[in-house]
Amino acid sequence: MTPRRSKESRPMEKRKCQRFPVMLPALFFGERAGGGLVVDVSLEGCRIRSAVPMHKGDYVRIRIDLIGDTLSGDLAVVRWSRKEEFGVELIRMASDQQARLRGFLHLFSTTPVGEATTSAAEVH
Repeated sequence: MTPRRSKESRPMEKRKCQRFPVMLPALFFGERAGGGLVVDVSLEGCRIRSAVPMHKGDYVRIRIDLIGDTLSGDLAVVRWSRKEEFGVELIRMASDQQARLRGFLHLFSTTPVGEATTSAAEVH
C-alpha cells in the first residue's frame, strides 16, 4: 500500500501569472453580490476577502477600486472558496480594462517593494 501524502508535502501548484499583494476595495455582482477587499491580484485573477459566502463555480461581474478609478471585469468565476475568502479567475474583460490592469501590475514589477504608489492617471 502506498502512503498518502499530506497537503503540506504536495508540491505547490505553479501559477501562470505572478500575483501581487494589494489592498483594494471591490464589489462583485451575480447570484450573490457584495463587497470585499482584493488582497492579491494577477493578470488572470484575484483573491478577495469578504463576509459574503461564495461558492466554487459562482459567476460574477467584478469592480475593483484602483485608487479612485474603477477596473471592471465583465465575467469572473469563483475557482475556490474558504471562510471569508475566495479566488476568482477573470474570464472576460474589455481590452481597455485588460490594458489598465497590465499597467497597474507593471508598477509592481518596476518599483521596489514598499515604494509603490498609484494614481488614477498612472493606471490609464
